[in-house]
Amino acid sequence: MPDLNLTVPDYPYGAPCWVDLLVSDVERAQSFYSGLFGWRWLAGDAATGGYTMALLDGHPVAGISRKPVGAPIASQWTTYLRVGQIEVAEAAINAHGGRTLGRPVPIGALARTFIALDPGGAYFGVWEPGDLPGSGLLDEPGSLTWNELLTRDYDRVQDFQLRVFGHEFTDETENGGPRWATAHTGDGNPAYGLAEIDDEWPREIPPHWVASFATNSVVPSLAKALDLGATLIQGPFDGPYGVGAVLSGPEGEVFSILVPDLD
Repeated sequence: MPDLNLTVPDYPYGAPCWVDLLVSDVERAQSFYSGLFGWRWLAGDAATGGYTMALLDGHPVAGISRKPVGAPIASQWTTYLRVGQIEVAEAAINAHGGRTLGRPVPIGALARTFIALDPGGAYFGVWEPGDLPGSGLLDEPGSLTWNELLTRDYDRVQDFQLRVFGHEFTDETENGGPRWATAHTGDGNPAYGLAEIDDEWPREIPPHWVASFATNSVVPSLAKALDLGATLIQGPFDGPYGVGAVLSGPEGEVFSILVPDLD
């Protein structure tokens, strides 16, 4: 693919390495996220099935796909976890209470992927890298900086993540508060947050991953997002992973903007 910088960070096994967006109106979503993050778009060739990626300073930072008409799934951001052999991950997911949706699909020479459900019902992706190990930038404004998994089946999902991806968890729960933890990959680095959806949450909120994109300042980024048609869900707030706000995009897809705490 032309105009593509494939120099990327190192992603250990089980790390969130890529995100993509599934929407009905691709053009509207592209306009929104270009306005918010300064992304430009590169459509793939026949070898990649036309898979379109968002570029930031020439680096791939996200993908976008059109949702099939009538698909029984909400428009959403999907977080992908890096694996070695995708067939091994597929077997492990199904053996430990998850469910894979379809077979592994190649994106040309870039990667092989599939979508799955964890035992709590949250959608996620699996990414076996080829030429593209994952997002080409991290923690820079407009790029991925953090991911969080919110679930109602906290214990079972934590056990699933340990057995399938080797994630160890550091409990961060405060007295009287909902349970949450930081997941770590095998190298000991923090990978994502795991939070419990407790009884205080509205029942209609499903288990889900939230992708957080970095910004230098939440308030102006939030104002820009609202001007472009986003809806504020929560914040701004000073959370455990930095100052952020949770938003929904043009089709209700949930994401976050975050000033990352990199200390």
